[in-house]
Parts: sequence; structure tokens; C-alpha cells
Amino acid sequence: MGQKELLKLVGRVLEKFELKYMITGAWSVIFYGRVRTSHDLDFIVEVEPGQVDKMKAALKEMGESFWWQEDAVDEAARKKSMFNVVFDPTGDKIDFWILKAEEFDAQRFERRVKVKAWEQPMFISSAEDTILQKLRWYETGKIEKHLIDAAFVWQIQATKLDQAYIKKWAKKLGVEKYLVKLNKINIEEQY
Repeated sequence: MGQKELLKLVGRVLEKFELKYMITGAWSVIFYGRVRTSHDLDFIVEVEPGQVDKMKAALKEMGESFWWQEDAVDEAARKKSMFNVVFDPTGDKIDFWILKAEEFDAQRFERRVKVKAWEQPMFISSAEDTILQKLRWYETGKIEKHLIDAAFVWQIQATKLDQAYIKKWAKKLGVEKYLVKLNKINIEEQY
């Protein structure tokens, strides 16, 4: 099972258990136009305190080929952090980020988009929020791939983006200084 099939499986299982989610990270960048490899799959999941058992049941539904720790799920739900699941046959890692009560996280989760991705309806981060989150990650670690990912989405989706929304949140998040760089990156050279 490849990463696309894993994405689809996780999406189906989360929907079956009525857990709200969205795809983020590299796979949202891939969806919006940058063909690249990814080391993991990132999902933001809303798990309220009374839904931890539901989340665990969803993980069990995925099958015996998936490895995860129950106490990691409990801790992530309590701390609003993350836990991961490993697909044993390939070693692919699925990161589940528990939705935080922070203003930007709540806003981007509310703005998630239901799309047909890889022949299946799924929820994914909006293009604007994908750019903003990539800029946040770049600000934190100065890892160039995050800036390049943001530039790909910025340039490929240019005519569809809500520029006012991006500028407003870039300022609030302290990443507006990177917006000018997004047009300067030659995405054609990055392939």
C-alpha cells in the first residue's frame, strides 16, 4: 500500500468514526501542485476529551499492519499535541496532530476544504492555510523545503488565493517578511 492509499484509508476510517480531520503538510502541498516525495502523512484531527476511545477504535479499524501506542494517543489528546502511527509493511509514518485551541489552528481547521483527492472525497487544508503553516514551520526551523513548498502553492494557486487573508494572518503569525520571497523562488528549478 502506497502513501496515496494510506491517505485514503485514514480518511475513510476517520469519516466512518465521525472524527473531524484535515490533511496538511506535504500532502496538502502535493495536492495544490508540487510533485514531491514525503516521509510522512500529516492529519490534524479534532479529538475532544470524550472522543479518545473513538480515536483508538478508528486506529484499530485500520488493521493489524499499523503500529501505535495507546498511551501516546492519551497523552496527545490531553496535551493537544501529536502522536504517530507506523504502517509496518513500508515503514510509512502517519502523524496525527490534535487540533489546538489556538486562534490560527481553529481558523484553518474551520476553513478546511472538502475535495476529491486521489479519487476520494477528503478534507484538506486550504491553499492559503497550507502556505501560512509552511511559513510558520520555516520560521521555526529555517528548513528550506518549507519555504519552497509555500512558494509552489503560492505560485501555482496564485489566481485562486485570498491574498487579504494571507496577508492578515502572515502579519498576525509574524511571517509576513517571507511573503516577498515566495515570488522570487524559481519553482521550475526545484524539480
